[in-house]
Amino acid sequence: MTFDDNVKALGFKDMHESQIEALLRMIDMFLSTAEVTGDQEIFEEALEMANDLVILFGGNGVSVEYVAYY
Repeated sequence: MTFDDNVKALGFKDMHESQIEALLRMIDMFLSTAEVTGDQEIFEEALEMANDLVILFGGNGVSVEYVAYY
């Protein structure tokens, strides 16, 4: 995705804390759902989409931490 620096849009700094929390919870659910498919390509595409979304709202992107449960 390419980003246009001249776009005027609402960003995280302009949003209410509840709006930011809701958006990030949705991203978490989206990535969790992609993860349970077991398909790495689906997860990577979902991660790229989530990362683009966060950047569009003025954030730094999304990072994922892999945790092993035994």
